[in-house]
Amino acid sequence: MLTRLFAASACALCLALFLSSDTRAAGDDTTALEGKPAPDVALATLDGKNVKLSDMKGKVVVLDFWATWCPPCRKSLPHLQSVSADKELADKGLVVWAVNAREKADVVQKYLTDNKLTFSVPMDEGKTMTEYKVHGIPTTVIVGRDGTIKKVFVGFGEGSEKPMDDAIKGALAEK
Repeated sequence: MLTRLFAASACALCLALFLSSDTRAAGDDTTALEGKPAPDVALATLDGKNVKLSDMKGKVVVLDFWATWCPPCRKSLPHLQSVSADKELADKGLVVWAVNAREKADVVQKYLTDNKLTFSVPMDEGKTMTEYKVHGIPTTVIVGRDGTIKKVFVGFGEGSEKPMDDAIKGALAEK
């Protein structure tokens, strides 16, 4: 019972900590961006590389906004690792960026190392999250080959993997 209460509290905290305003208008969240051009992302990765979404035209990009302290994020990361490590998906044009939300590089690196996670981690100080209207994490955004947002998933729980996988495969099938 206490574990469930803690998990529910942690989920609520993940959502609450990223609320930018109590007066958000209806449709002022990431899901409202579906079908629209994706805001360009230009960030430095944890390993010192620069990545830019507009350079990925022709590829399908998964942007997953997360933090090490967020229980639902931690639960989602093994699935994200599996997707990012899938050579068949990569050969079809999939790129995965696990965009970290406002954490220190050493904290993120330790978490990745301890959990054997190898995906690319662009580091965001909040600008990208604001542009993508991210008010809760994890938030996963599927950007199509044409640069439009195909699908958005907010949160992660039991059964989340299949709809995400289907959205990724659907985006990869588009030419």
